[in-house]
Amino acid sequence: MALTKNLNARVKGRGMVNGITDQAIVERVVKGEVDAFAMLVDRYQDRIYSAVHNYVSNPDDAIDIAQEAFVKAYSKLRSFDSSSAFYTWLYRIAINTAIDYLRKRKSRPTDSLDDDRFTEIGFEPPSKDPSADPEKVVTRHEQTTALKNAIGLLSEKLKTVVVLHDIEGLSQEEVAEILKVPVGTVKSRVSRARTELKYLLQKQLGEEL
Repeated sequence: MALTKNLNARVKGRGMVNGITDQAIVERVVKGEVDAFAMLVDRYQDRIYSAVHNYVSNPDDAIDIAQEAFVKAYSKLRSFDSSSAFYTWLYRIAINTAIDYLRKRKSRPTDSLDDDRFTEIGFEPPSKDPSADPEKVVTRHEQTTALKNAIGLLSEKLKTVVVLHDIEGLSQEEVAEILKVPVGTVKSRVSRARTELKYLLQKQLGEEL
């Protein structure tokens, strides 16, 4: 069940591939068809790796944590509540595993988020075009670095909603299911996180955003 380091493509769609639902696969595994679990790994490994990578600074650590999350999911599969979506249950395991890793490490990473993911929340990665304006490239790089640092300074709860909602693109309803909190709580945390990020970025960049 090894996850490779080449986890670039995002899985498209949730809960069903080739007409086979997550629940159907889970039932097959629980009934003894152990090899069927590989289908769930193939289906979600990229997303889980991406989410975990947003918590830890080292991509190799992210792979190890993602692997551990799948092992935990497999061992707990009989306790999975089919009234919930499998992928939100899996996300919860992965996020908790990543959080446990950071707690043990007793430090907050500031360089883990993929540059190409920041465009969606207001920043662009440095241009790879050699003819690009050097000043603009430097400015964008500074902004990206500042945003990474700022996210790393958020509290655990606020960082979690930023990663899941603003970076990973999950809906507030999905985040609420993953965290087992009301949607209103997620909305509140997203708002607070963005306010704190704005303050931290202004402090780092010394400019109005």
